[in-house]
Amino acid sequence: MNRILINKEIYDKEITKPLVKDITQKILKSLNLDNVEISITLTDDETIKKINKEWRNKDKPTDVLSFPQGETVEYKYKVLGDVIISLPYAKKQAEEIGHSYKEEIVRLLTHGILHLLGYDHETNEEDAKIMFDLQDKICQKVIYELQVP
Repeated sequence: MNRILINKEIYDKEITKPLVKDITQKILKSLNLDNVEISITLTDDETIKKINKEWRNKDKPTDVLSFPQGETVEYKYKVLGDVIISLPYAKKQAEEIGHSYKEEIVRLLTHGILHLLGYDHETNEEDAKIMFDLQDKICQKVIYELQVP
């Protein structure tokens, strides 16, 4: 059993907490992860821009940020860390790419969770290929399972 904490800071009728929890649970299951805790924040461009500037020295909004937790001592769950998604950025990006908003949320949650697990696409081409291949495989599976339009 996993513990999924969701903080939704902005109103969005399409991307609900139950949907995000369901998507996250399916991603974790695809990765054979059980007994983990993850925190997900759904926010706006302004907030994610501030966090991006503070932690990555990039003064611009982005789609997703991940902050791995590291070691946890004597706790019921293995704490993976935090994933922060800008819903307006994700919606705009989905339109630009040409797939549904919900598909983009699946992609961003998968991407963020893979970063929490140590995958990195910015180190070299080989690592990027490994991460994006796994991301694509998980996204296809989760989108199919959810029957995301």
